[in-house]
Amino acid sequence: MSLATAIRQWQAGWMQARELANLGLEERQALARDIGISEEVLAALVARGPQAGAELPRLMTALGLDPEGAGRSHAALMRDMSVVCTECSESGRCRRDLDRGEAEVAFVDYCPNAAELQELRDEHGSRV
Repeated sequence: MSLATAIRQWQAGWMQARELANLGLEERQALARDIGISEEVLAALVARGPQAGAELPRLMTALGLDPEGAGRSHAALMRDMSVVCTECSESGRCRRDLDRGEAEVAFVDYCPNAAELQELRDEHGSRV
């Protein structure tokens, strides 16, 4: 990642955090409730920045799953997996594996969503 890209991502994250902080308590609670998470989780997700959790749709695609279709048929599961992915400490390893084309095999060793992804693959007739 270039320095300019890193700065733009930091600025975007800072602006999102500032926007969230500028909301009133009731607005923050309503926003969190609307997307089905607690206000504390919402604040943590915003603090992680706009690229946090971007690995999940990439990984799903690598596994032969349709992230958009899964979002329609399993909305609550996708929301939960997105939160878990956003909070994951292995995102760097995941990105590297995705970039190398190794994620389809390696993710089971470190992905906190591995069991859920396996269930989705089994549901669609695939196996890890």
